[in-house]
Amino acid sequence: MKTANSQAAELHLQGIRLDNLSMSEALSCIEQALAASQPTRIAFANADCLNLAAGNAAYRQHLAGMDRVFIDGIGMRIAARLLGQSVRANVNGTDLFPLLCASLARQGKRLYLLGGRPGVAAQAASWARQNFPGLRVAGISHGYYPASEEAMLANEIHDSRADVLLVGLGAPRQEAWITRHMAACGATVAMGVGGLFDFYGGRVPRAPFWMRRLGLEWVFRLYQEPARLWRRYLLGNPSFLCRACREALGKLFSRHTEGKHHELV
Repeated sequence: MKTANSQAAELHLQGIRLDNLSMSEALSCIEQALAASQPTRIAFANADCLNLAAGNAAYRQHLAGMDRVFIDGIGMRIAARLLGQSVRANVNGTDLFPLLCASLARQGKRLYLLGGRPGVAAQAASWARQNFPGLRVAGISHGYYPASEEAMLANEIHDSRADVLLVGLGAPRQEAWITRHMAACGATVAMGVGGLFDFYGGRVPRAPFWMRRLGLEWVFRLYQEPARLWRRYLLGNPSFLCRACREALGKLFSRHTEGKHHELV
């Protein structure tokens, strides 16, 4: 039986396979994919994502089809502990972004930013260029376009010769976009990054470091945008943890039943 200190390279929470990596290992996965020209689809999964997956079969399939699913948020850590597992690190796209930019600048790789409100991705790209001289931004597109233009946008990304594509359309739309258009857009690595551009584009401030370190960034986000986020956090977080408790109790009962069966045998 796994203990709370077990650190498997792969975890399963609520039926979703997750890559249990450190931040540096997650970055290495991307670098290795680029070096090998290996098409790689990446998602980040937090408690809200698993809530969506519980009620959205298509999104669940998109997550299952990703090559990597990184673990994001304190809720995931708590759920893993309930199952006797240990999450190695909070691998979220917002913290990974500057590390990725530095790596791409060193390698001379090209980055494309898709998503956010008009102008936000451009501001995020400007921040990246200023902080990582030499970073090559292949192109930028906001996320407010009609569905009829998706194929044309994928062709534009292909023509930009982007190596890495960041898709900030929010879950589940961004994972669906990657699933449908990864091949056509030609990027080696495509990542669904949610609201990342809002943070680096200056539209939404991040929580202080001490709050992020304690896993309380969600409190800061709720304080900033209560009308938009109250349902996600005040209803979603308890719902997620209830399912995690049911999963843990189910596994405990299964082990107990299996033990009784062996005793009878």
